[in-house]
Amino acid sequence: MTPLDNTSSQPGIFDRSALVRGLGEAAARLADIVAMQAQDQQRSLYLVGGVLRDLLLGQRSADLDFVIESDASTFARGLQKRYGGQVHAHQPFGTAKWSLSADSADRLGLPLADLPQHIDFARARSETYAEPAALPDTKPGSIVDDMQRRDFSVNALALRLSPNAPYGQLLDACGGLQDLRNQQIRVLHDRSFIDDPTRILRALRFTTRLNFKINAQTAVWLRDALPMLGRVSGARLRKEIDRIMVEKPASEILLRLNDLGALKEIQPGFRPSKRLADDLKRAKEQEPPWQSADIDAPALRWCLLLGAHEDTVARCIAKRLDLNRRQINSVSATCRILAIAEDLADPLRRPSEIAPRLEKLPPTALHAAWLLLHDSSSAQERLRLTMQRWRTIRPCTTGHDLRARGLPPGPHYKRILEQLRSAWIDGDVQSCEAERALLQRLLESGEYAQGDQPSARLL
Repeated sequence: MTPLDNTSSQPGIFDRSALVRGLGEAAARLADIVAMQAQDQQRSLYLVGGVLRDLLLGQRSADLDFVIESDASTFARGLQKRYGGQVHAHQPFGTAKWSLSADSADRLGLPLADLPQHIDFARARSETYAEPAALPDTKPGSIVDDMQRRDFSVNALALRLSPNAPYGQLLDACGGLQDLRNQQIRVLHDRSFIDDPTRILRALRFTTRLNFKINAQTAVWLRDALPMLGRVSGARLRKEIDRIMVEKPASEILLRLNDLGALKEIQPGFRPSKRLADDLKRAKEQEPPWQSADIDAPALRWCLLLGAHEDTVARCIAKRLDLNRRQINSVSATCRILAIAEDLADPLRRPSEIAPRLEKLPPTALHAAWLLLHDSSSAQERLRLTMQRWRTIRPCTTGHDLRARGLPPGPHYKRILEQLRSAWIDGDVQSCEAERALLQRLLESGEYAQGDQPSARLL
């Protein structure tokens, strides 16, 4: 029996043991400590949102989100003063994040490994929207106001912890409990998706993760609001897609958004690969044979999501979603590697044509390309050889050696050294003595004096 089953027979009752089962003993004890602080100060404190939804469904949750009917920053700083950690407040929305540390855990008397990394506090508030897709204007409000501003009814639940309230006083002002029983996602009013179109992405994320359905009227409003996605800032959309990408059914969510027409409203040409689920699974289970240092996990996911697009399309999507420059470069490089997959696998392509172009690319892109080229062992092998062997090869000869031979400095230095390195990479020379013989032939031929001849570029 889940806590939701219990509420059906005893409305408004929530057994504290459900918190222990859903959060773990340490996190539940932390909730007790926070509640006692609010109790001592006679503040109204509530556990809210997705954590409560998941606990009611009998699912584990790693989050602790509280709403307080007074200043959240002041309350969080009181906890910080007593137990340590760091508090970061965001005054426009009246929110505060309390980040815990090893010292905090010691002072709380709880194991750090069993605690959430941070706890979120928000002042109860009401919201109005000056125009569609804009950030809301807020003002302090009651817990009911706060529940009525939320995205879906199943997230508009609150468990009162203080004052003078034992665990069990469950507030449901928007019919969320019944929607949980009916396994449906429902918005609270007809302008919900217009006010905040990112709720479209969240609706698909929750329905897929929870195996719920979208309420019929909500589905109509959702489809009508799809064009509003084009008005949302890239940063807000990126955050929602980042959340989707760490979900177990990430591929299914994105494919459903694509079928709905949501992704093309965000950016024309945005279409996830049908192989995305396998690619994400492979990324969790496999790593390239070389040591992938300096890998940005979110960037790797974006490379897997956008790598199958043409480079120009992928860059437009990445810029639209406000990815940072490093992530954009990784995505672009992944696309370009996949575009030359046949050349990489072609045994007639000499290693010296490939290595100089690959070795300079972002490590995250090379990692992603190796995963995406799983059906081409030859291409994967070229990537491996580049990273494990070819990129470390340097000729014995240096610019000082060329100068010692009486050659005046100039562009031919670079050309000569590149030719010597290419000979090593291709296996045409395998010793410094053989390299010196090749250098002598180059000098005698006068080739070094020719104008710069750019090598054929693959990328």
